[in-house]
Amino acid sequence: MLKQYIGLCATILLAVGMTAQAATLSPLMQRGAWLQPGGRMKLPTPTKVLLAGDSLMESLGPQLRTELAGYEDLTLIPIGKKSTGLSRPDFYNWPLVLKQHMEKDQPHIVVFWVGTNDPQNIFGMTGLGEPCSRPWQRAYLSKIYEIMNIVGHHHAYLIFMGPPVVEDEKLDDQLAKINRLMAWACKVRRAGYVDTRKILADNRGRFRFSALMKDGKDATIRYRDGVHITADGNQLVMDHLVLYLASCIRPRTQPNHTTGPIYRGGSGVITGSTKRR
Repeated sequence: MLKQYIGLCATILLAVGMTAQAATLSPLMQRGAWLQPGGRMKLPTPTKVLLAGDSLMESLGPQLRTELAGYEDLTLIPIGKKSTGLSRPDFYNWPLVLKQHMEKDQPHIVVFWVGTNDPQNIFGMTGLGEPCSRPWQRAYLSKIYEIMNIVGHHHAYLIFMGPPVVEDEKLDDQLAKINRLMAWACKVRRAGYVDTRKILADNRGRFRFSALMKDGKDATIRYRDGVHITADGNQLVMDHLVLYLASCIRPRTQPNHTTGPIYRGGSGVITGSTKRR
């Protein structure tokens, strides 16, 4: 009887734990568990993913490509460029670069991660006030839509990644505004959005240098500059990003996949669509 009672308690605890996890990651975990860092599989349909953005993507892109190297017919193309964003096309013109790669590489999915370098005057626009003021945000929104229009014109899925929480309070406040703006734009335009602030912050939304990993170890996830992300920090981001990638890739491997559901929820993942126009 005692063994049966212990076994019943263990079953209940396991079920509670699984339910709690499902509440955090549902429905993406259930739909996306087949795609995991370090996994192996041959995709029924060849898929190309363009990984674009600033120095954060310059770090994440090659690491993600290595982690997903076991998936045959999944091609990841990292084109991260440090010190870039949407505010200074005179320094680095992401719309032009994206157009070139969309035509050259013809990706099915584009993951775009910028924002950290953008709290500054927008090139070619005057009278916007301080960076991240309301007039500035309206102007920046037009830059976000420009990226969406370029990717949409080439009939590819788009996943925006927002800037992470950072140590400097003033910059963090500015990036939080950009984050909300990106999330809103993606919801309106039915694009994907990964909220890296939620992934990398502590349970009170604050910056942290270390975090507990899945294996239970306490790892350093941010560099001492208070902005950039370590390999372990990238691992946390990847664990969420691959769930979204899986939800985008899976409909392409099935017949009659022209329309898919909108995925809501998921830890760090705000919203998105698998509809391919």
